[in-house]
Amino acid sequence: MTPLTQVAPPTLPAARPVPRSSRVIGVDVARGVALFGMLATHVVAVVNEKGDPTTATVIAAGRSAATFVLIAGVGLAFISGGRHVVQGPERTAVAGGLVVRALLIGAIGLALGALAPFNDVEGILPFYALLFLLAIPLIGLPPRLLAGIAAGFIVLGPVVLVATAPLGLPYARTELDPGFGILVQDPLGLLVQLLVTGEYPLLVYLAYLCAGLAIGRLDLTSRRVGWWLLGGGVALAVAARSASALLLYPFGGLDALLSTGASDVSTLLWEAQVLLAEARSPISWWYLALPAPHSHTPVDLLHTLGSAGAVLGAALLLTRVPVLARALSPVAAAGAMALTLYSAHLVLLATGVLRGRPAALYLLMVLGAMAFAMVWRRWIGQGPLERIVAAAAGATRRHLAARLGRRGAIRGSSARRPTVRGAAQFLVPLACAGLLLLALVGGSRIGAHQDEAVAPVADTEPVPAAAATPVPTAPPGPAIDAEAAGPQPDEETALEEDEAAGDTVDEED
Repeated sequence: MTPLTQVAPPTLPAARPVPRSSRVIGVDVARGVALFGMLATHVVAVVNEKGDPTTATVIAAGRSAATFVLIAGVGLAFISGGRHVVQGPERTAVAGGLVVRALLIGAIGLALGALAPFNDVEGILPFYALLFLLAIPLIGLPPRLLAGIAAGFIVLGPVVLVATAPLGLPYARTELDPGFGILVQDPLGLLVQLLVTGEYPLLVYLAYLCAGLAIGRLDLTSRRVGWWLLGGGVALAVAARSASALLLYPFGGLDALLSTGASDVSTLLWEAQVLLAEARSPISWWYLALPAPHSHTPVDLLHTLGSAGAVLGAALLLTRVPVLARALSPVAAAGAMALTLYSAHLVLLATGVLRGRPAALYLLMVLGAMAFAMVWRRWIGQGPLERIVAAAAGATRRHLAARLGRRGAIRGSSARRPTVRGAAQFLVPLACAGLLLLALVGGSRIGAHQDEAVAPVADTEPVPAAAATPVPTAPPGPAIDAEAAGPQPDEETALEEDEAAGDTVDEED
């Protein structure tokens, strides 16, 4: 008899790890510049005592938030393969990591929402959390399609905002930032606030994310790409403002807006977003020609998108020079841990320190952020909050990649062919987005019915018989006109102009 020999079981090929690109310091510098711009807009008022915009408003308002979201898209492109998009099980693993990342960032944002009454800031982190979830079906798209989607949001998003402004859409009834309680008290209102009625409505901010994803698929180490971003961004920003000036002045758009009596020139040009927040009647379509920061008009979106692209291009070009790269390393270090520094600045603002000295407070924030980032990065590495988020998201991604890789190896080569599972990976997120849209439409109708149900009515209490003496009648005047009394206190929806931006997308290395 021949001895039995042990036959080793066939080894299954390990799942190919998700491609991870090396860190591009120019992206960190651009993120750091956006962070410092956000700090300025939170510390310095929008306008001064004379009603003129402050320097922080002119330079950073709107542009810093746009740059953060654009860089967020670039970061998403990095963690999903860079120039070579992940597919199949790898893409599913990346999507799982994004879900965990979104949940953690949303939790941090809701926790910081408790400080909103003390720092008067509407944070961007809850918006970022939903933004990452909505980005899942986008990570596998080619750059040209992403650019087309971004153009669609730029054109259609502002139209939807203007059309729905006077409809009384439900919104999260909080002072500024939503907290954990709103998840139970008014989840539909929170969803509508994040998508449409909030400070950073994702209906238009998805344009920045799609543009960033498309840019992240390019070779950002190329000098040519840097120059195209810088030159194209400047050209787009200038063209948008030029078109706005043409529409507002020679074509009479500004006079038409002023004739409605809704606002003055300063508000229209620098704080136009309050018109959407306080809308009680249809808004003139000339609103779409306004260039005001956070007005979310096509002009505003194109201008800030061009500015963000120019900032990224300039940062990529400057950091190609070794001397300049070393000089900008403190800015890059701050940009690499923007989530930690953004959260820390909200805590600092809540303490009220140096509240009456904005220049000193801003200097303290900038220098403190760079010093902390340099020391922490030198001795520890990744920022504290960045490490928590990256560790959880990375572990989820690796676990899913390993499980899906083993399952694919067992199935053999058939796993590489397009299957129903592969189609579901793309269609399920789109279905979720459709459900969100249905919830928005349904919520608007519910909100309209609720407003009609609670409409103020005239007092109808019976007059006591002893007091029922005849009195002379007088024609009704404006003093007893129910509509002239204005909106009730619980209907006030105006939000302060507070710009908050903080990029939280970072490589998981």
